[in-house]
Amino acid sequence: MRWAFEIERTGLERRNLIDLIESLGYKPVEVPGRGIVLWSTSLEACTSTGEVWDEAKRLRYLMASVTAIDPEFALGSVLDMSSEPPKAYIFLEVEPLVIKVTMGSPTLSVLPPTELSEEQLADWNKRHVEQEYQSKLEAQKAKLVPAFREPRAVKLLQLLKQKSHTGESLYKIYELAEGHPSQRKEFQERFGVSDVEFKRFADAVHNPVVSGALARHAYEEKPKTANPMSMSEAESFVVGIAMRWLASLRD
Repeated sequence: MRWAFEIERTGLERRNLIDLIESLGYKPVEVPGRGIVLWSTSLEACTSTGEVWDEAKRLRYLMASVTAIDPEFALGSVLDMSSEPPKAYIFLEVEPLVIKVTMGSPTLSVLPPTELSEEQLADWNKRHVEQEYQSKLEAQKAKLVPAFREPRAVKLLQLLKQKSHTGESLYKIYELAEGHPSQRKEFQERFGVSDVEFKRFADAVHNPVVSGALARHAYEEKPKTANPMSMSEAESFVVGIAMRWLASLRD
């Protein structure tokens, strides 16, 4: 083992962070006097501390920005594990000011069955907490793993975070999932998109006759279908495709 890097700060519980980074191929390493230290086989191919730092920054970008799973994620030192004790290399960066705004969201409480004994209630609560954790972990992995494996997924996830969409952004999401128009037939067959559905979607995102100022194009023409999608239908359509494509990257 030659290289590793340290996580200086995280907003996640330790178990949650470890479960996530292990899904990407990283492993925690015990180093006396250090917090969470990560190693992976990909780091062994690095020839300098700078290359290790670049990989660490990519992980930070995915965790804190692209997926926003852990906005507090911060890096510590790069460690040369070939020496004893490991030699630490500190990379100084000017961090931008980050203002966090936390908004409340409604939660649905699941109550235990009635007439449980004290022991049964404790067991039910334990299983319920674990189920909730696994559900949250799966939702996190659904974004993080595809983004780690495929650069197009990074761009797609950034577009999905937009609060509102235009024909331009919706079509970009479709293009990122598709890859290239030359792959369209194969892509549509794989993800169950009919030719009629795609044309109805295309009418919505391209044609101002259908979508007005939200359309990609400025020129007006007769829609190619009798019942083009509305913009809300087009958004639901393309988000569904995007989520199935992201899921396929984990196979």
